[in-house]
Amino acid sequence: MSPVISVKNSTQSIQGKLYWDEILAESCRGAPLDAWRSYMQQIYRRLLRDWLPGATSGFGLKTDLFEEAVSPHYLLSDLGQGSVGIDCSPAIVQAACRRLQVNNPQHLLIVGELRQLPLKAGAIKRVLAGSSLDHFPNKSDIAKSLLELARVLAPGGTLVITFDNPHNPVVWLRNLLPFVWLNRLGLVPYYVGKTYTRTEARKQLKAVGLTVTDETAVAHAPRAPAIWLVMLVERLGWPSLQSLIARFLDSSERLERWPTRYRTGYYIALRAQKGRRGDPPCDTSV
Repeated sequence: MSPVISVKNSTQSIQGKLYWDEILAESCRGAPLDAWRSYMQQIYRRLLRDWLPGATSGFGLKTDLFEEAVSPHYLLSDLGQGSVGIDCSPAIVQAACRRLQVNNPQHLLIVGELRQLPLKAGAIKRVLAGSSLDHFPNKSDIAKSLLELARVLAPGGTLVITFDNPHNPVVWLRNLLPFVWLNRLGLVPYYVGKTYTRTEARKQLKAVGLTVTDETAVAHAPRAPAIWLVMLVERLGWPSLQSLIARFLDSSERLERWPTRYRTGYYIALRAQKGRRGDPPCDTSV
C-alpha cells in the first residue's frame, strides 16, 4: 500500500458519482476536441513549469482525472513519477487507469472526493487543482476542499490552483443564468457551481494556513466560440485549418500580459505554499 493512503472513507454521494460517470460517457461519444485540450494542457504545463520548477521529489496530487480519462492531453505525468490522481467518479478513474497503463503505469489512481481526501496528512509535496473546485453548489464546499488540500500538503509543499474567474464578464453572466438553459443550448456541458473572487480566494487560502505567492489569469481564448470552431474543423477534417486554430488559441494567451487579463481570462490561477514547521506567519497579499 502506498504511504500516502489512509483508511479515511469518502462521503461523496452516489448521485454525484453517477452524474460524472454520465458526463464521461457523453464526452466519449462527442468530438475529441484535440486542439482545445492541447491548448488547455499547455496552459497548465506553463503554470507548472513556472511555479513548480524542477519538482521531482515526493508525491504530487492531481485533483481530478477527466482529461486522463478522455484525452492524450493530460497532466498527471507532469507532476512526477508516482504522483496520485483522484476523482469522485469510478468510471473516470477506471478509464484513466486504462489510458495511463498504456503510457505510464507509475501512478496511483484512487476514487475519492475533495471534501474528505483519503490521504494522510502531510503526505503530498505538490498539488495541481485545475478548476476542480468549481462544481460545488455552495462555497462552504470549496472551503472544506481547500482545508483538506492544506491538510495533506507537506510543510513547504505547493498548491497550484485555478478557479472559474467571476471577474470575466462572460463567466459572470454564465453564473447568473440557470444551468438548465445553458446546458440545453450546449454552452455548458456539465454542472458548474460556485467560485471565488480573487479576494475570496486569497482570503480562504490564508484561512487554511497557506501563503499566496503568485496570481494571474489564464485561458483567454473565448471558450464557447473556440470549442464550436474546433468541433467544426474536426468534422471537416482539414489539417491545415486545425493547425491555424491551434496557433490562434496559443496566441490568445498573450492577453495575460495586459492589465485587462482578469477581464479576459476564464480562470484565476494562484500559487500557494504551506509554511515549514517553525516558519513565522506570512502576509498573503500579492
